Amino acid sequence: MFMLPVRRSSVSSSATCLCTRALRLRVCATVVLLLMPAYGATAQAFTYPSLQLPTASIRDYTAAIASGGGTSVLFQWREGAGEGMHVGLDAGFADPKNSNNLRLFVGGSIGRELVRASGDQPLDLLVTGGVGVAFGGGSTLFRIPVGVSVGHTFALDDGMSITPYAHPRLSLDVCQGCAGVGGHSTVGLDFDLGANFQVNRQFAVRAAGSFTGSNRLGSANAFAVGLNWTPGAVTQSAAAVGR
Repeated sequence: MFMLPVRRSSVSSSATCLCTRALRLRVCATVVLLLMPAYGATAQAFTYPSLQLPTASIRDYTAAIASGGGTSVLFQWREGAGEGMHVGLDAGFADPKNSNNLRLFVGGSIGRELVRASGDQPLDLLVTGGVGVAFGGGSTLFRIPVGVSVGHTFALDDGMSITPYAHPRLSLDVCQGCAGVGGHSTVGLDFDLGANFQVNRQFAVRAAGSFTGSNRLGSANAFAVGLNWTPGAVTQSAAAVGR
């Protein structure tokens, strides 16, 4: 076997280039796999969009109203849990169409930043997971969604910005008492398209549509709009660390 002499600097440069390309390929593969068409999916703990941006929150609160199989009132709280990570709580109630029974729902979530936008690539990616339950009307729905939120923030004048994003996610859904039968489980895929309009450091307006929602909850699509608030002390802390 013949060995060709190779300079150390050349090997180091080649290895760095290969690593960079591999990282880009992994990011692209993740996005492609999770942006595939969705069929037979459900929303979060009930029929509403996740309103999840592609970056981790330090602390924020969102109050929203959603339509889809009826009307839902939603409250979300997200709290930082370390660098590039947060946990969250969803809670609210829904008034489904063609039903006199309110449904209550509650869910917990977690988000972890996978990639932040940089000069090499323009996307923010946040891996998400959660568990939720909705009950009422003689049935109970348990959900375990896992996905990724993908988007980019465009800076505007006077400190404003807009962040369009997509949030596809797989979910394991287990329903007790649906359609008059016992337990039934399915695996679905949700797909949210939304945008966050940051008015200033403390207030933002969020809107999103959720497609191929739960057929068991009486709707294929849902739309939500809400007001997001970040406490002043949190915005000052974020500014101090450059986020």
